[in-house]
Amino acid sequence: MRKAGLLGALVGFGVFVQILLGESGFAAGSLRDVHAAIGLLGLAVVLAFVVAVRGSLVRVAAASVVAVVTIAQVVLGLSLYGILPLGMSHQALEASHRDTAYLLFVSGIAVSVLSIISGRRTKR
Repeated sequence: MRKAGLLGALVGFGVFVQILLGESGFAAGSLRDVHAAIGLLGLAVVLAFVVAVRGSLVRVAAASVVAVVTIAQVVLGLSLYGILPLGMSHQALEASHRDTAYLLFVSGIAVSVLSIISGRRTKR
């Protein structure tokens, strides 16, 4: 498996685990610090993924969209932590953080599919 494929799979798995932690309530409770650490590490993995798909402008652009959504997710998470105040209510922040997680999951799948299709076309 190429580096981009491995990083893409790692991003997908990480987002899935994060959603499970969040929806179970552990992300706001006993595993809050673990959830935050995984999120920050996830940002680094997503940025590495953008670098790894550098062969095609379409793949880089699509991966960059995932990176922007991930950055938004980290900002919302840090705001929930109280580190980065955004001036939103806690309830609005929580809802935005949850919605962005699902957006990240769907966009990650879309980028992975696009990357696979684009990679196959490039090989021909």
